[in-house]
Amino acid sequence: MKILIVDDSRVMRQIVTRTLRQAGFSGHDLVEATNGKEAYDSVVSEKPDLVLCDWNMPEMNGIECLRTLRANGHDVAFGFVTS
Repeated sequence: MKILIVDDSRVMRQIVTRTLRQAGFSGHDLVEATNGKEAYDSVVSEKPDLVLCDWNMPEMNGIECLRTLRANGHDVAFGFVTS
């Protein structure tokens, strides 16, 4: 399983990564993006099974990313992780 972690904060990406590994996802491929635009491009190129995305980010926020993905036919599982 490939999981895309999207957050403009490096520390938050590290926290999500550590939490996933502690929850038993250490054998999975974890990839990162720093904003919604990078996330969209990563979904197209990396084909993740799950996206865990921050809500507020520069370039393209999380909801804009989700809407753009769906509008372009990408039905990847998508969840928000925000503080």
